[in-house]
Amino acid sequence: MRDLIRRFLPQSVRGQFAAVIIVTVVVILSAGSVVENVTASIDLPAVDDSATRTAVVAALLREAPAEARSVVLAAAAQAGFDFKILPKEQIDSIPVSYLQWRNIEWLFRFNNEPTDGRWLTIDGEYAFVLDLDQQAVLAHFGVPDTLLTSGFIRSLFYKFMAFVAFPALIWLFAVWAVTNPLRRISTAVGSAEIENSDELFIERGSIEMVGLVRALNRMRARIRTMIENRTRMLRSVSHDLRTPLTRLRLRAERMDDGLIRTAMLSDVQHIEELINETLTYLRNDVSTEKLQRADIASVLQTVCAEFSDVGFSVSYSGPDRLLGWCKPNALARAITNLCDNGVKFAGNVTVALTLTETTARIAVGDDGPGISMTARSRVFEPFFKEDTSRGVASKHGFGLGLSIVADIIQGHGGKIELQDNQPTGLIVTVDLPNGPVASPS
Repeated sequence: MRDLIRRFLPQSVRGQFAAVIIVTVVVILSAGSVVENVTASIDLPAVDDSATRTAVVAALLREAPAEARSVVLAAAAQAGFDFKILPKEQIDSIPVSYLQWRNIEWLFRFNNEPTDGRWLTIDGEYAFVLDLDQQAVLAHFGVPDTLLTSGFIRSLFYKFMAFVAFPALIWLFAVWAVTNPLRRISTAVGSAEIENSDELFIERGSIEMVGLVRALNRMRARIRTMIENRTRMLRSVSHDLRTPLTRLRLRAERMDDGLIRTAMLSDVQHIEELINETLTYLRNDVSTEKLQRADIASVLQTVCAEFSDVGFSVSYSGPDRLLGWCKPNALARAITNLCDNGVKFAGNVTVALTLTETTARIAVGDDGPGISMTARSRVFEPFFKEDTSRGVASKHGFGLGLSIVADIIQGHGGKIELQDNQPTGLIVTVDLPNGPVASPS
């Protein structure tokens, strides 16, 4: 059914809007014709006819002699209409029930109602009153007290269709044709990964939406190509540097001067660390690794054990087992980077794992100098370094470690925050979502 509708529906949003408007107008006119035919076949009292009858009888009475007025009233009575001539002073003393008839007059206007006509309640009975002359008025009694008249129903139907049904149909179509596709595209763009070779979004919908999706796909392909070209260039440069660095290391190790040899080997090691850091940042296995059910506690314990084995004070606290959804290799790299930053600037590092209702919380704390408040908003940016805030003027890398951590946690759909440790130091808190479930230890 949906494919059949799409086949006959115009392909552009402009054409679809025009088609919806035309169809809606045709439906309103057709439904109005049906309503008019139905109401015409139902014997309903017509309030609006009272004004017309009163105007006709009043015109006859004005032209008739005084002695013939009773004949006109008698003829109207024989036809079933109750007309009376009343003194004008009596009518003028009756207050006009404004609120009683204002709604009727607002919903539909009486085309034949004279400008001096009034709707009144005389002795508890509705009447339409029209001036005859300076002394008398004509009162038409027996006016129906119901709004269910043919004229009212038709007027109310058209007003309802014009002010309620028609805007509602346009709104529903706008949601279906514009809002929902844009929301799907926005969701796809927000969740897409540049490194993923899949299409950004399926090209379907109106001509405008298909054109938008194609443009986004082409832009994504250009961005991916640009990133891949620069990544290949940086990898090539980094790999090409390893050969001369190896020669420098061999030559430095053969030097007789111990101080110069030590300084040169330190510089060579630093350059190798920069190269390794760059290659690690350029690796795309963070984004390509899939979420899987894994023991988060085991991942953290392994990282802490690796640091402890080489003499660093890195300890773990938390459950022995905690199953949850994560990317084990990427998570291990992120926690390794956090611990590596900690041991560079502090003597002790702790990794704590706790379970909340919806997240697994990992807190990596140290007792170092911490990070200033002004720098915390930028520490996760690539190549940002603030070693001076840590009290160290060293040459530790390009400043990509925390940027890698932020990318990994973002790939998990998690959050990362920086807090002060007491009495000194920094705590990096990582919240991993996807509802991890603890297993008995």
